[in-house]
Amino acid sequence: MHDRAPPGLLRFVDRAIAVIARVNRPLARGGRSAAGALVAGMLLLAIAQIVTRAVFDLTLDWAEELARFMLVWAVLLVAPFAYRSGAKVAISGLVQSLPPRLLLFTSIVLNLLAGWICLMLLVESIPFWQRGLALSASALPIQMAWIYAIVPLALLALVLVAVELVLRLCASAFRPDLDLRLVGSVASVDDD
Repeated sequence: MHDRAPPGLLRFVDRAIAVIARVNRPLARGGRSAAGALVAGMLLLAIAQIVTRAVFDLTLDWAEELARFMLVWAVLLVAPFAYRSGAKVAISGLVQSLPPRLLLFTSIVLNLLAGWICLMLLVESIPFWQRGLALSASALPIQMAWIYAIVPLALLALVLVAVELVLRLCASAFRPDLDLRLVGSVASVDDD
């Protein structure tokens, strides 16, 4: 399955992969950790709501809105980690019967498509964020732009992951990538 590729091209691709991986690795891990902290914060917020309502007969009007914002941020922060580590839905029945070359090509095409979709959403998320500058949260004294800011950041991180996976998949056509796993057509990076 491994053909000969121009050594200069492979060196260039290897350097590009290394640079992007140096960015993606801490972004993905940091996003996963931050998402975990946000989920823990949501749990504490829910407990605080229950206690204040039951013990003090006091409702925290802002808590539900903050919990929703925390949930959205947690999901978008963990998305690059999930994409990079292959923790996504995989349809493996058909692709397992594909020859290795076609399977690799399918994975490249799927990751190119995912990256393109994320890039288009990134472009559209900038005006979305800008509209948030004119809006305020209903129960919190925050401009919605601060809440919306996670959308372009997460999409940028997803585009970077897509680029890394496509480069790794293309390079693996010429030589094995020990950090790349292909389960069906789902690529994942094992660099822990």
